[in-house]
Parts: sequence; structure tokens; C-alpha cells
Amino acid sequence: MENPASSSAIALECYYAYGYRGRAMMAVRAPFAMSGDAPELVGQTVSIGGAPYRVVGVWRQISGPIAKGEPIGVEVSVAASARRPEA
Repeated sequence: MENPASSSAIALECYYAYGYRGRAMMAVRAPFAMSGDAPELVGQTVSIGGAPYRVVGVWRQISGPIAKGEPIGVEVSVAASARRPEA
């Protein structure tokens, strides 16, 4: 079976954006089951609302494996492919 994280940009369903301790966060639905620290997402380019982001980290209030569809918080930065070149 193919790893779902191996595609070029993983589409994530966003509930809302928020800030946490100076971090840019998005509450999203987990696209597939994964381990608790979500190495399958960290460092990956994802598409949220059609915009590309890079996942910096995953934050949760509980521990253990992440179930498909579970709400999780992802710390994001604008993906390099979406940044405008400096003039």
C-alpha cells in the first residue's frame, strides 16, 4: 500500500486558523492514521484552502496514535513554492 504522505501536496481540511505561543497554527482533520508525533506530516508540503504550507509541527492535547479524521493542530509556515521572489 502506498504511503499517503508520499504525494506532492497533502490536502488538509481546515476547521480554523489560530495562534499559540507565537506560532501560526491551523486546526485540521487528520488525513490518515499516523503515529502520535506525526512524522508523516512534519516537513511536508500541504494544501490548506488551496494554499501551500509547510508543516513545522503537530500539537495535540492528548497522546497516542492519531486516527484518520481526528482534529489536530498543525504549526505551519508559507511553503517556499508560494513565496514571492525578493526584488
